[in-house]
Amino acid sequence: MFDCVVSEFGIDPARTIMVGDRLDTDILMGNTCGLTTLLTLTGVTTLDEVKGHQESDCPARQSLVPDFYVDSIADLLPALGD
Repeated sequence: MFDCVVSEFGIDPARTIMVGDRLDTDILMGNTCGLTTLLTLTGVTTLDEVKGHQESDCPARQSLVPDFYVDSIADLLPALGD
């Protein structure tokens, strides 16, 4: 799916961030597509769940670890004002 978006709109994956609230969909897709990933903790995912995946030796679980996380997408608003 992301390959279609890249070809249609000329998206540069190196300049794209996947923002989502689920590890098994949003973050997995972002990591699989080589995107920077940002998890918002406003969905079903907890920080303890992320830490469990991060500490695992299992590659499948490691693919669910985001690059960054925020409690809420609203936490990004101050940075957008700059």
